[in-house]
Amino acid sequence: MKKHEFLTQLNAQLSQLPPEEKLELLEDYEAHFAFGKQNGKSEEEIVSELGDPHELAKEALGERFVTQEPVYWYHDPKKPRQQHAAAPAQRERRSVTAQVFILIGMFFMNIVLGPLMIAFWAFVISIMAGALAGIVSPALLALDMVFHSVSPAKWFASIFMVGFGILLGIGSFGLLKSVLFTTRKYLSWNYHLAKGDA
Repeated sequence: MKKHEFLTQLNAQLSQLPPEEKLELLEDYEAHFAFGKQNGKSEEEIVSELGDPHELAKEALGERFVTQEPVYWYHDPKKPRQQHAAAPAQRERRSVTAQVFILIGMFFMNIVLGPLMIAFWAFVISIMAGALAGIVSPALLALDMVFHSVSPAKWFASIFMVGFGILLGIGSFGLLKSVLFTTRKYLSWNYHLAKGDA
């Protein structure tokens, strides 16, 4: 089998994939051929090494693999109009027993992970509070001047704290975004697992 025939068969077998994903896979196999030719191999040898296009497509598609006519993601004037993509397979619902065990497992898992999430939030909030304290330190020092005398060293320390607070605030903003993203993903995962989607 030559390269053109191999890629044509593979292209037809991968018709159930969205076009972008299929193109990416085909480009990978094109690269295999280019690399093999650089190493002095013939197209037949490269095809022999890669294997059967049908089996490769089956492996690439995984659970999406269904033996059927190719699925067209666009209107092909050469094909009849009544051809439609296969409906996605319905996900099997979990049994009540499995759902109960999953919920029990989630409960014990969240006993450990819940406090960890709270600790991450406490850490981020404490850094943000430290940043805010550094930024407002000149105002606090000005209040202290009303009741006590303030040395120049305290003013220099206060100026340093403003700069440090600004840098800490910038860093804590990125950290806050990360913790928000992680928390959202964690809660979404819990929801989908409990609902039976995961």
